[in-house]
Amino acid sequence: MNKRMQIYLAVLVLVMPLFASAGKAAAAAVVLTPSIQAAFDLTAAAANAQDRARLKSQYSELDSLAAQYDSREEQIRVLHERNAQSLITVRKQITEIDQAAVAKLTATVASTKARYQPLFDQYSALNSRITLVKKLKDKTLNAILKTQAEAMKITVQIARQDIRDKEAVLKAAKEARTRKIAAARKTLSGIESPQASIKTQKSAASALNKRITADFSSFKTAIRKQNPALAGQSLASLVSGYRQIAVSKQKIIELEQKVAAVIAEALKQTGS
Repeated sequence: MNKRMQIYLAVLVLVMPLFASAGKAAAAAVVLTPSIQAAFDLTAAAANAQDRARLKSQYSELDSLAAQYDSREEQIRVLHERNAQSLITVRKQITEIDQAAVAKLTATVASTKARYQPLFDQYSALNSRITLVKKLKDKTLNAILKTQAEAMKITVQIARQDIRDKEAVLKAAKEARTRKIAAARKTLSGIESPQASIKTQKSAASALNKRITADFSSFKTAIRKQNPALAGQSLASLVSGYRQIAVSKQKIIELEQKVAAVIAEALKQTGS
């Protein structure tokens, strides 16, 4: 097979997968397919020994960094989805802090009032009768009713105090619940700073991805033309870009872990 035929076959295997994969989103900006490997090998073979070694070293590092990119992307995805689900859970749990206890105390106050209501109605009716009897000027009946009222008054006072005590317990529980909710929400607000930093890092990575896409296009052009010098320049830029992305991705992982830690702390405060 002559050299012209080798170049033709290299170009053919390089471009065919690009048409076949149109419309499919790659995990990384750089996907080193077997066809690209074949075209690169031909390009490296055209270089002198020193440049060939450098090209192969750069290509190997690029391959490793691209794989690392995919691995970190998956790690970030898992962490982010877990945090998103945990955030839904903790927010729900915060609204439910002491909810059952307050509901129980509320029901206790209501049932206590209902239990004493017949007594209060009876006492009110008795006082109404006393007022009516006063107008009739029946001293004997008035004396009897007053005696009954005095006896019932103590029971009514005890009942009212019982209600006040239970209402005080309910009020204290509601205030404690409000404080706990406020404290948990304050803790949870700690996710805002790392989330803002995540956005910044993602923006930086996105800009680098655009640069890498352009560099990768240049690289494919270089190996299609079997131009070792241009291929080397493109590889150097690609490796540099991926190194910077690796730093951003690692920071995002650490920030997602910080978010997870804050959510876990807030979840503790819910009593769950």
